[in-house]
Amino acid sequence: MNNPMRDDPGFGPERAVVAPGLVVAWRRWRLCPDQSGQPLLGSAHEDHIWSARTLRAECDPSRTWSYRLALDGREQHQAPAAGCRCGIYGYGTPELARPMGPGIWVHGRVLIGGPMFLTDNGFRGLEATIDGPLGLTIECVGGDDLYSPTRCFGSPVEVKHGTKVYYPVCSAHLSAPVHIAVEGRCDIADFLEAAASLAATLETSIAAPASV
Repeated sequence: MNNPMRDDPGFGPERAVVAPGLVVAWRRWRLCPDQSGQPLLGSAHEDHIWSARTLRAECDPSRTWSYRLALDGREQHQAPAAGCRCGIYGYGTPELARPMGPGIWVHGRVLIGGPMFLTDNGFRGLEATIDGPLGLTIECVGGDDLYSPTRCFGSPVEVKHGTKVYYPVCSAHLSAPVHIAVEGRCDIADFLEAAASLAATLETSIAAPASV
């Protein structure tokens, strides 16, 4: 589950209901570590893991205020529902799903299925299936802190991880990130091998950037 549906800067207000079926859309995800540091495919805006190629939405109104149904006081419903933010989101163009900056991102095409709503910039539906290879971007986090907002475009050589986040670093920023607990680390080749194993479980592939 992803961005809010109402007046969301990424998706905009919903305008219509699309008939059940499949539509092509695009998404971005974060790769995030499990307890041993191995990569998992995580939603970009929610604490949710894609453990398979197809993900089906389920709304839990007790989870957070943003998923509470706004109409008629109802709480039990099948996603997606009008007046709620539940469902799986996809952008209407690949440009809108581009990675968002430092860190590790994947992006690619999905098929949104089931009942769905049309937004200004995409769709909110019952389920989504990864459709084709995923692109991978890895950007050093060394220049992305409170004291140095300039982004670093050096090629990462090592990937550190915290409890939920990866911290790729280039040779000039091997000590980054500062003041953040690091649980483990590996070189970039080992990380890419682990990402390839994750892609196999998702029945797809992950294309690493040529600079890595």
